Amino acid sequence: MAYQALYRKWRPMKFDDVIGQQHITQTIRNEINCGTVAHAYLFTGTRGTGKTTTAKILSRAVNCASPIDGNPCNECEVCKSILGEVCLDVQEIDAASNTGVDNIRDIISQVSYVPTMGKYKVFIIDEVHMLSKGAFNALLKTLEEPPAHVIFILATTEIQQIPATILSRCQRFDFKTISISDIVSNIKSILFSEGITATDDALEYVAYLGDGSMRDSLSILDQCLAFSDGELTLDKVTNVVGAVDDKTLYDFAGDVALGDTVSALRRFNDCVSSGKNFDNIAKGLLSVFREIIMYKINRENFSASKIKKQYLESCADKFDVPFLVNCINILTDCIVSFKTFSSHRVLCECALIRLTTPSMNDDYDSLNARISSLEAKLCAVSQGGFSAPVLDETAPCIDKISPAPTDDIPLPEPPLQDDEPAFDASQAKHSAASQAAAKWNDITSALASNGKITLCALLYGVDVKAADNTLYLCVSNPDNRHALSEKTNLDAINAAIASVVGSDVNVRISSDDIHSSVSGDDLFQSLGAMGKDFPSNFNLD
Repeated sequence: MAYQALYRKWRPMKFDDVIGQQHITQTIRNEINCGTVAHAYLFTGTRGTGKTTTAKILSRAVNCASPIDGNPCNECEVCKSILGEVCLDVQEIDAASNTGVDNIRDIISQVSYVPTMGKYKVFIIDEVHMLSKGAFNALLKTLEEPPAHVIFILATTEIQQIPATILSRCQRFDFKTISISDIVSNIKSILFSEGITATDDALEYVAYLGDGSMRDSLSILDQCLAFSDGELTLDKVTNVVGAVDDKTLYDFAGDVALGDTVSALRRFNDCVSSGKNFDNIAKGLLSVFREIIMYKINRENFSASKIKKQYLESCADKFDVPFLVNCINILTDCIVSFKTFSSHRVLCECALIRLTTPSMNDDYDSLNARISSLEAKLCAVSQGGFSAPVLDETAPCIDKISPAPTDDIPLPEPPLQDDEPAFDASQAKHSAASQAAAKWNDITSALASNGKITLCALLYGVDVKAADNTLYLCVSNPDNRHALSEKTNLDAINAAIASVVGSDVNVRISSDDIHSSVSGDDLFQSLGAMGKDFPSNFNLD
């Protein structure tokens, strides 16, 4: 006999064998036992979760001569004829191939005939969402009031495409995706019956690749068994499907956490040399960052294999959520670009460089992630000014970080530069600017007390100089200079100065040299040359 695929050979024969859908099978069994079988059912859910299998079992159960607690006996003449697909009372129609009105009219013409063997004529319409609008309309009346001996079972993966008029005429059952543990348990029993051995990590990875679908998992298992000689191992599975193993993917994540570009590119080259697909590498890494986020948010209820949980436990604390979201955005851009750019290797390499070098990304998400990282480092080394903030990892932005009590401890003195530019102290001696410079620690403490943690992080380590009633904040990092130049930040700084000094001070954000402070005209000209629009919320005065 010809070889039969595992998912067909081991298709469940009764409701008790259907994996992960007890909420549906128990309801249908109760209806059969109580004699309250509906005239129309609608099964919906992702592929490979048991919709068609349950429909076939139901068609036998309602016609079985001697059902057992709502299950078909599979031994009587009617059950055997249905299993052999020779019973005229049960018809399975593929709506993807029979989409028109005429196909539905053929079904309607058979409805009036009584069953020949069992109690019911059962029509199973698979992929029902593929029917045309006219076909749905032709089915409406018959579906609403069919003869007492007719049962319709509709199955679909696209419930949103089913008209509301059809939905209202059916009992709807939503099939769940099957958990990894349930898939592994079922595969183990199948392999035991087949006399095949496999390692636990190999089976868990097969179940993971199935993505909640029992049929997909068994199809992958079939392919792996054809390749494997002897015991099925994780290495054999990854070689067959061309996927990147979890250890390598989480090693990539470790490189990103450390900012090790050289190691990430070397690891990528090794993957390519071993025949891994660029798309699989990018999507695998995307899945890893997504899993880390979900694990950080809900560790106790996160469903994963034991090995994967070990990987997650080892690296989850190395990341914060804003940084992970930025990583996902970078990888998403890379994957989308695969459709329009032929050199996928270049796209992957550039994505890895961006992931391991956040300072080169100038978008909002990257800046948000870098500020979050800077805050964490600042709070780890700071001994005063403000204590470590409480990070709300579920918050969508940095502004939702809750400041901790300050205890009135001043910030440490900012380091002085050896080449500090000279300025005339006599002119600034009695000015408000010199008072602000002298009380700079009090000003930053006031900002921290008002919850301006992000702003304090940007101000950490700046040189403060006073000249001509102007307070110069000398910042070497150009990104920090631009961030501090935003109007909201300057307003907050001015408010803190006024509360401490008692008067307004002209604040200028400059580079290390106070004579090279930001000029509005120069900045507009520079941005104009680059073809960029200057943000309206920046203050150049």
